[in-house]
Amino acid sequence: IFRGPKAPQNPWRSNTLEWTTPVEHVHGNWPGDLPIVHRWPYDYSKPGAEEDFIPQTIPLADGEEEH
Repeated sequence: IFRGPKAPQNPWRSNTLEWTTPVEHVHGNWPGDLPIVHRWPYDYSKPGAEEDFIPQTIPLADGEEEH
């Protein structure tokens, strides 16, 4: 835990919101406005997507379906 390189914010490239909050000890987890959810939490391997990982906070592209 205390050796080696510092882990990135989202080491597992998870889509869920808890990985979008900064690593700070603040009440409510998110400083400022709450994030807006545009996608399902398990929105992986979308046909035609450039990446397998698309966070919930990324808006849908024009013509993109929700599921």
